[in-house]
Parts: sequence; C-alpha cells; structure tokens
Amino acid sequence: MSFRIAGTDGVSLEAERWRTILRRMGHEVTFVAGELDRSGLLIPELHFSHPDVYRVHQMVVDNNVNYKKIEKEIFAMAGVIEGKLREQFRRFKFEKLVVANVFSLPIHFPLAVALERVITEYRIPTVSRNHDFWWERPRYLKSHCFEFFKRWFPPANSLITHVTINSLAQKELKSRQGLESTVVWDSFDFAGRANGLDEYSMHFREDFGLGEKDIIFLQATRIVQRKQIELAVELVRKLGDPRAVLVLAGRDGDESGDYLQKIKRLAKKAGIRHKFIGKRVNGTRKIKEGKRVYTLWDCFANCDWVTYPSEAEGFGNQFVEAVYFKKPIVVNRYPVYRADIEPLGFETVAINGEIARAAVDKTRRWMTDAAGTRKIVEKNFALGVKYFAFEVVEKKLQKLGF
Repeated sequence: MSFRIAGTDGVSLEAERWRTILRRMGHEVTFVAGELDRSGLLIPELHFSHPDVYRVHQMVVDNNVNYKKIEKEIFAMAGVIEGKLREQFRRFKFEKLVVANVFSLPIHFPLAVALERVITEYRIPTVSRNHDFWWERPRYLKSHCFEFFKRWFPPANSLITHVTINSLAQKELKSRQGLESTVVWDSFDFAGRANGLDEYSMHFREDFGLGEKDIIFLQATRIVQRKQIELAVELVRKLGDPRAVLVLAGRDGDESGDYLQKIKRLAKKAGIRHKFIGKRVNGTRKIKEGKRVYTLWDCFANCDWVTYPSEAEGFGNQFVEAVYFKKPIVVNRYPVYRADIEPLGFETVAINGEIARAAVDKTRRWMTDAAGTRKIVEKNFALGVKYFAFEVVEKKLQKLGF
C-alpha cells in the first residue's frame, strides 16, 4: 500500500520488485493505492493529491497555519478513509501489510491516522517501508506540526515493524523516535532477465532522433531540484563532444516548482544536445497516439552513460539500475552513497557537488577506453549481484516474517 504505485519513482519501483520477490516466495500480493497504472485496488482518497488532502497539507506545511486550527478536519477525513479501508480489509482479509512511506513522509495526514487504527483493530502484522522521513525535508522542519509528526510518522505500534533503506535513516529513526528498524537496500533482479536490446527497444534511438554513434548520457531521475540536474548539463557542456546527448527520462514531481523550466533554459543556454522524453516513458510499454512509449529499462538499455548528480537520495534506485545494465556512472557523493554504497567498492566517476576538471578528464578517458570501461562495469555488476539482488532481499523478508 502507498499513496501511488504508478510510474517510475523509487517507491513504485520497489513496490513492484517486492511484489515479484513475495510472489516467488509463494504469497499472493495485491497493490492498494490512490493511483495505480497496474492491477490492484484503487482507492482515490489515498492519494496525496486528493483535493481535500492537498488543501490541508498546503495550509499546514506551506502556509504555516497552526495545526490545531484544522485538527478536527484532519481527523474527520481520517474517519472517512478509515471507513473505506475497513470495507476493503473485511472483503479481502489481508494477512500481512507492506506500507510504503505512508508512516514516514507526512504528505497525507489523514491516511496515517486511519491506517494505524485499521491495523490495530484488525491485528494485521505490518511492515512499514520508510523511504523518506519528514525530518529529511526542510519544508516539514518549518512546520508547527512536530507533536503530530512524532505521534504518527512513524507510530510506535507493536504490530508495525519498520524497514529503512539506508543506515543513516536507521540511526536517525532510533535516535528521534526510539524505534528499531531493519535496513533493506534497493534491489534489482540481477538473475532474471536480459539487460540488452530487444525488438521493441531497438527503435529507441530512431524514435527520438538519435544516431547510432551518438553517446547518450541518461538522467533517469524525476526532474526535481534535489537531483541537481544542472550538474549533468554542466558535464555534457564541459565534455564538448558533439556526439554527447543528455537524455532526461523523468518527469517533474510534487516538489518541482519551476525546476523543469529552469533546466530547459539551462540546457538551451549551455548549447548542449538534449532530449526531454519523460512523456514517453512509463511503467509499461504501449503505443500511445501512434507512438511507442518506453519503460525506464528501455532507456537504460539504450544509453551509454548514466548521470546521477543528486544532492540527496534515500538509497539510489537509478544507481542500482545503472549497475545492472552495465553502464558507467557519474555520481555525486551524496550522504547515503558515501555511507552505504561507496564502501562496497563500485568504480564510478565520483564528484563532490561540482563538475571538476578531474571528473571531465576521467569521463573522457573512459569514453575512449572501451575495453577498460567494460571491465569496470562487469566488476560493478558482480558487486550488484552480491549486494542488490532479489535473493538478498528475499532472505531479509524471511527474517521479517514473510
């Protein structure tokens, strides 16, 4: 269960992967969300963009209205959602629940209240997979809602077992809330499928006006400010290679503001070749208005490099995917990368918040040394199998009672 399980954001990707792993373990799995682009149980009120939910969030977080002035309204909405959840839980008789971000990111106040009540009443063993916590987002630190946040995000409930996606979050959750958690990193099915081109994805370059000799630098993340996409633009500009093309496969998101327009202006001003293709990238392949829609995996299979210049990440979904697809990576050394990923021994072009001369030179060397780069990505792939494969997650899920 989450606000949405749709598109290519990290929560949706990991929900799909956990479903695959749990099915392999013999479980039947149902998605429950306020937005779905795959099979499951749709309850629109669970989405944070639902008009009443969004309005209350905006009043408290963006307009700094005192929480107590709308407390009654929040709990009234929680009652309505609780009724809808009760109805479905009676109908489906779920035996276990996996909740993604509902109890960690306070973007939907009423849902957290309603869901904890239902979990308690129906005595459902629950795993709360916490991708992002409120104390990691500056906008929540400015709010008057601390007591509400401390009570519900996440709640201390003996039926709820917590999962964090990195060691820094694990320590912070223990320090702030006194709650223990198990770290489960992002994953990929390293043993499951081919990571090359097929009959569908081989049309990618042609469809987007890219030549076979073009060097595609893929920015696969959502287009939001903390992804620091301006650094990807700067890298391609400094490379000065007419074959280099920055391809942006993500869309803007709930925290974007005018960042998408900023990056479009910046890319144009830098004079680099670039393509914004997010409208034709989705969770599943399809033909829409006579044009092929590609998956994120199709983008990875077709690119030559992956840029990952984020300021902060919960873990690093796109990093894991780049490793799986055997692509060289330019990565900013964000805190979780330094703490959890870098010590594992992956070889990357690492930057520290800026595109320094050394990073440009290293990228150029790798671009001209095909054999050496092949050895590097094969080494990274082997490390991915060791640390990020589905089999690693399955063992952790077994320990969590699945």
